[in-house]
Parts: sequence; C-alpha cells; structure tokens
Amino acid sequence: MYRPGEEVHVKGWLRIIGAGQTGDVELPGGLEQVEYTVIGSQGNEITSGQAEVTALGGFDLSFTLPENSNLGFATVRLRSVGSLNVSYEREYYHGFQVQEFRRPEFEVTARTETSGPYFVGDSATVAASANYFAGGALPNADTEWFVCSEPASYSPPNWPGFTFGTWTPWWYFGDFYYEEEVFYDPFVEPGFEACQNFSGTTDAAGENYLQIDIESADKPQPFSLRAEATVFDVNRQAWSASTTLLVHPADLYVGLRGATTFVEQGEPMDIELIVTDIDGNAVSGRPITVQAARLEWQYRDGSWGQEEVDTQTCDVTSAAEPVTCTFETNVGGEYQIRATVTDDQGRLNQSTLTRWVSGGERPPTRNVEQEQLTLIPDKELYAPGDTAEILVQSPFSPAEGLLTVSRSGILYTERFQIAEGAQILRIPIEEAHLPNLQIQVDLAGSAPRTNDAGEPIEGVPNRPAFARGNLTLNISAQSRSLTVEVVPQSANLEPGAETAVDITITDDTGAPVSNAEVALFVVDESVLALSGYQLQDPLNLFYSLRDGYIQSVYGRSSIILANPESLAEGLQAAGADRIVTESVEEGEALATGAPEPAMAEEMPMEEEAMDTAFGAANTAEQAQTPITVRTNFDPLAVFAPVVTTDSDGRAVVEMTLPDNLTRYRIMAVAVSGGQQFGTGESNLTGRRGCR
Repeated sequence: MYRPGEEVHVKGWLRIIGAGQTGDVELPGGLEQVEYTVIGSQGNEITSGQAEVTALGGFDLSFTLPENSNLGFATVRLRSVGSLNVSYEREYYHGFQVQEFRRPEFEVTARTETSGPYFVGDSATVAASANYFAGGALPNADTEWFVCSEPASYSPPNWPGFTFGTWTPWWYFGDFYYEEEVFYDPFVEPGFEACQNFSGTTDAAGENYLQIDIESADKPQPFSLRAEATVFDVNRQAWSASTTLLVHPADLYVGLRGATTFVEQGEPMDIELIVTDIDGNAVSGRPITVQAARLEWQYRDGSWGQEEVDTQTCDVTSAAEPVTCTFETNVGGEYQIRATVTDDQGRLNQSTLTRWVSGGERPPTRNVEQEQLTLIPDKELYAPGDTAEILVQSPFSPAEGLLTVSRSGILYTERFQIAEGAQILRIPIEEAHLPNLQIQVDLAGSAPRTNDAGEPIEGVPNRPAFARGNLTLNISAQSRSLTVEVVPQSANLEPGAETAVDITITDDTGAPVSNAEVALFVVDESVLALSGYQLQDPLNLFYSLRDGYIQSVYGRSSIILANPESLAEGLQAAGADRIVTESVEEGEALATGAPEPAMAEEMPMEEEAMDTAFGAANTAEQAQTPITVRTNFDPLAVFAPVVTTDSDGRAVVEMTLPDNLTRYRIMAVAVSGGQQFGTGESNLTGRRGCR
C-alpha cells in the first residue's frame, strides 16, 4: 500500500517450473532483462522500463508514483526478455494499492495475565495493552472485549505418535461421506461456541484487565477461550488483538496409538495406551476403559448412515510405559476406538482413534452411478525413498481396478484386482516427484440390485457398478529449504542512528551456504499493519501442489436401469413366461492426460512474499545541531535487493535509521542455486532516549 508521490520498490526472482511429469524448478537460461509497465487503477500507463537479471534469476526495479495518481489497485506487468526457447511471451502481473492513509500511531497486544493450567471451575485474567509504536502507554482508551469458547485439542509433550482427543485424518476435507446422510460422523465432534461482550477503559499504563470465570464444559475434552480486545484512541482509531487460553477437562490425559492407519482383515489390531499428566509425565495405576466398535452402514428413514456395532471392551491399568489392548478384526470396515480415564476429582478425559480393516463395504446404491472409493494413506507426509501404502476400500467386489499415478500428466498406470472388499497399493516415492503425486483409483465390476429399503433383491442379475477415488500424496521439500537468520546489531536505536544487520544462511543440514542471493528490506511496522502484510516463503510458491491433469470419462454413467420389481409385477400380470431386457452397451472408463505444455512454465517472481515496501531509505547524515529536527519519515529504512553471502554463509548490511519513532520489521528472502529458498525476520525499534 502506497501514497501518491511515494517510491515503489519491487524485488523478484524468475524460475522455470518444468512442465510434464518430470518437470522441476529450474533457473531460466538465456534471460537478459525484465521489461515492466506500471498500469494505474483506471487503466492508464504510469511508467515503464527495464530491469537487469542476476545470475540467480533475480531482478529489482523502482519507480515513483505521480502526486496525482488515481487511488485504487494498480498493476505492474512484467515480461521476460531474452532467449528462453519458448514460442510465446512470458508475462506476470503483480498488484499493489495506492491509497491516502494515516499511519497507525499505536498497537494493541493481548495476553493471559494469570498462569495456567486452567480447569473447569477456575478463573482466568486476561489483559490488553495499548502502546504507541515509538513507546509509551495509551491511557483512558475505550476497550471492548469479545470472548468466545470453542472445542480445542491438546497433546501432552514427549509422546509423539499418540492421539490425545479426537483423531482426524489428514486427508479429510469437509463432508467425509460426500452427499450421503450419516447417523454418526467419527471425525467431527459436535461443536459448541458461546460468546460474550465486555467493556472497559485502559489505565494509566495503557492496560485493561478482564476476569473470566470458567463455569462448565460440555464434553470430556479440552476447549479454548479466545478473548479479543479492541482499543479506541481519541481519534477513534481502533486496533485489536487477541489471546487464547486452554481449559483442560481433567488433570489426566489418555492417549492412543496404532502402528498403521489400517490392518488386514483377520489380523489383530493392537492399540497402545498411555496416561499422562498435562506436562507429559506418565501416570501409573490408572484404570482405562477402552471400547472398539465397527461402524456399519445401516439403512434407516430412507437414507444410509453409520452405526456402531460389534463393540469390544478392554479394561487395562496404566503404567510408566504404554500398555496394549488387542481387538479382533474378523469383519472388515471402519473401527472407532475410544479410551476414557478419570482423575482424582472425578473429571473425565476421553480420546478417540479411527482405524480401518481391509474388506470393509460401502452402502449399496440402486442406480448405475459413480460410487465413492475410500483411499487411506499410511502417512501424512512422505520423503524421497519412501514407499507409500494406500488401502483401497471398495463399495463392491470382486472388482477390476486401475491405479493412475500422475504429476502434471500421467506417470504410469497399474491394473489390479480386488477379490474381496479391499486391496493395498504400494507407490514408490522419488525426489523427482516433488512436491506431490496425484493418485486416482478406478474400479469396475457389478453389484446386487436393491429395493427401496436398501435390501438385495433375489433372483435378478447384478447391475453394472463403477467407482473412483482420488488422493494427494504430499512430499517434503525440506531438502530444498534455507534457514535465514537476520539479527540487528542494535535492537533499540534513536532516530537517525546507524547500525547494521547480520545475515546468516544455512541449508537443511546446517551447513553454511555461500554465494546465496539475499534481498533485505526494513519497513515501518505500522504501515505493514494497515494491510496485514506477512512475508511468504518462496519455497511454498515454487513448490506449490501440482495437478494431475487427468480427465476421466465414464460410459457407464449413461446406463439407465429399469426397476426390476416393476418389471416383475407387469410380466406376472400378463402371464409372461420370460423377461425381455433392454441392454445398454457398457462404456469403459477412459483416463486421459491433458496435453503437455509446449515448454516449461516460468514464474517470474514470488506473488506475495515479494510484495514491496515503501520509498527509498534516505541515508543522509542529519545535521549536528543542539536541537535535532526530524525530517526523514520514510517508512522504508532499507531496501537492499542483492546481498551476497561469503564462504561462511554470512553477510552484513549497514543502515541508517529514518526519523520515525516506531518499530521496524526486518525481512530477508534468500535464494541459492535454482532450487533452494528461505526467509527470515527480526525487529528493531526507533525511539528517543536509547543511548
């Protein structure tokens, strides 16, 4: 966000995002310049020019907005110049705002004043603090509190892999069962939220306190209290901040852990349990009640839903090490394991885990329509060299299956069969697959015909059936990340003082990175607060999820089935001795890869992380007079677009602080080679009386 007349600085990097199944992030070769055109909010051209490109694909540019600039959203249009061996131009658009505004004069922070932990029946005190950016309290300011409670989660430390609370699959998005109505959804706890408003005034120290009485809890699980404070100054500027505190249902927690997300039918399902206090210390001698129930699809009131059946119970006593409950898996499907423990005050804590057993079934359907496959991965995040295991639960069997593995196009396909209910697929993970693989599983087969009550109809042929499931396998790009440390040599300075910022760049192994290109910018925090600007890591942009570019067409979806009961009744009334059926040719599922782009795609710059700060830093020394007149109020203290690290991965940037009494945010973005990226932040404050 800029005012008319201010100077705009832009820093960016260009990369080619290789198209096709094996495309990777690459440095663009043969690139000479970047042409830019600045277009105002009314479509008028403000300025244009060219920027040189560094060896690491970086570029920077600056321009001054006219004093009579139209307010609104403006755009920088960027176009690469040089031999990129592509048959079409490469353009990129970056937007920014031109507005008239007043810088915020103060900030608000919120904190929890009392120390936890908190339990039902306790009281807590929260506080809001209003202070000017340059220092000093904001007294006698109106303060409005908005306090809400909502379900939360808590995992005691030192017990990785254990579930405390309700476990939710990481691949779960929205309604797990899609359009089907369910009686019970094991992944979504019924939420509760209660909110209240309170008013107050800051004291002489700019503080306002609020006491919260924690009266009750609806469930034996933790919940959070979020207290948001909004403070108004005499100019009616309003700024908000919030704090959150966690309320425990009991002083004991029970955790569950399973070795994998699924087991083969007939194999015992072992669940480990541990009881700890809120600090993660194991507590022995506590009775634990564990129940494992299979979720079975039942037809009720005209719709399908899941109900708990075949409940198994296991009563164990906690120990210093995890104890184990073993459950039978004679029937495939989805199992929910629930453990409960009670503390000395009679308060309950409960945790729930969901696991799958191969061979489970989905509810039948009467029509020939695409049914939903359940795909269950064994991990949330994979590393190159891993082998992903995917449990496929089919709504019908036997079935013929097709696995399609894609990444910007089809990598390979693999046929398989499901003889009874489920199958496990194994997919090797390679570095060339970064940042993800798209998995599609198609099944074709037949299923029994059902009546209006969902019951199979005897004596009629099976109907055609087909199903599909999709899954994204995320692959860690940690090996291509950089750690960026930015430390000011002085954290508090007087306006106009000189200091320096030390920069250190290391790779994912901790080794120093030499010849890295770093962009450093130091910006007035109050201006960044206006737009809520947050520095984004270019690693997340250049390694954003890739689509599979797969489109599937199914001929079976056009099949229309007659109601067999109606046919039977009509034929019986006519005395027919045979049934004539109309056949519709079954189509085959066709998976086609989208045409591969002619050339690799390039991303000229990071869309959000490269958002620019205001103005150029005025480093002129201030006149040494008995009374210092502050004249340099640039919000941008430093814009150093190209800083190169030495053999130790270090660099130093000197700076002179402008005359603003404010806090500055120090931001750095680092690039090494064509595939490594990272960011880092720090702060320093300009205020009087720092010497």
